[in-house]
Amino acid sequence: MAAAQILCTKCGAASAEPRPVCGKCGGRNARVCGGCGTQNSVAKNYCDKCGRPISDLGPVAPPPPTRLPGSPENDIPATVIRRAPAPGEGAPLPAAGQSPAGAAPLDDLWASPAPLAVETAPAARPSAGRRWLDRLLLAFVAATAAGGLWAWRWSQRPEVLVPKLAARYLNALSAHDYDSAYAMFSSLAKKNCTEAEFRASRGDAAWSWSGLRIAYREPGAVLMEYDLKVAGTPDRTDHLLFTLENGRWTRPYNWTLMNQVETAFESGDPDKGLILAQAAATVNPRDPMAWGYLCEAAYYRKAPEVAVPRCEKALALARTYPSDLTLKSLYHLHAILADMENNALNRPDLALAQFGEMLAFPEISPADQCQILLARAQSYARLGRPADALADLDRGASFCSNPQDLAFIQTMRQSLNAPAAP
Repeated sequence: MAAAQILCTKCGAASAEPRPVCGKCGGRNARVCGGCGTQNSVAKNYCDKCGRPISDLGPVAPPPPTRLPGSPENDIPATVIRRAPAPGEGAPLPAAGQSPAGAAPLDDLWASPAPLAVETAPAARPSAGRRWLDRLLLAFVAATAAGGLWAWRWSQRPEVLVPKLAARYLNALSAHDYDSAYAMFSSLAKKNCTEAEFRASRGDAAWSWSGLRIAYREPGAVLMEYDLKVAGTPDRTDHLLFTLENGRWTRPYNWTLMNQVETAFESGDPDKGLILAQAAATVNPRDPMAWGYLCEAAYYRKAPEVAVPRCEKALALARTYPSDLTLKSLYHLHAILADMENNALNRPDLALAQFGEMLAFPEISPADQCQILLARAQSYARLGRPADALADLDRGASFCSNPQDLAFIQTMRQSLNAPAAP
């Protein structure tokens, strides 16, 4: 069997090296099978058609002979007639140093050999084992991607992400790394509190924390609680709130604002206190104390329609979110609501609920119980419930000691056509 050759598909020149481009004319080289004459890629080691090895190259065709200028053979090109192969019949390439039948010899520089037929071997169909391996590999890649996506989504769940953020925040505070802690503030918190103000608000006492846990969750908010140990004070439970702002969990810190609110009210400037309380409630809309101050500010300004919903919001939030609102402060909010409903808004039926809430507070003084019962008796009378009014008057008489309160009880009993108290 003839050896394979690397031949140019344009000029037919042979090459001793497997170069993809002919060094003579720049045409494409092909590795030609010596068995069947099929033109293959230069990089092939086996014939695409017959499968024979074609890695071993035969001798390179001799260079074209040198002819003297002016000789007839050099001046006049030979006329060559080529015949196309019959259908289904390949045109085999010659062995090394030979020319195809009916074609000009390869050493004739004037000849332009016909392009060799290009035959592409049919794509090999992967075996069943290969297909199974490909499917297995694809399934593995898909499972890995799905697992990575699931792990990322899990890490972004509030119950997973927020405790990590809270621990980072507490560690930063305990290490006096206020830069890192301040970086976790919401954008609104940063607008209303500088880092210098934040640093100034922190004390110097040593403290530590432990037992971090989720106390309450709602859409857009996670309340954390932890055990706080401060040197020289009893251990207590403290809280930390994170809220969602533009896809990021942040601290709605408003304590510096709240301190300014308290200062404004203590100095008798409710207008300034109202402005500051509005800012504090904007930074942290879940702060019961901020809404309590808004309620009180509206009450002082004699705006009951504004004060009532603010007081109700403060009380509702206080049932869930801890704050510095004491029992006395909560009692005071109920008293504001009762007074506005009973007197300013003429809604004695709604005032009854507030009176009941006030009477349920622990350790109410006899004087406070006296005032609540007499006010509720008035509401019952206005609602046409004289029996309930009399019951409160009789009960109030056992707590009232002020002569004016006792005289009020007697006058009201007479207005209800009740006999004088024994």
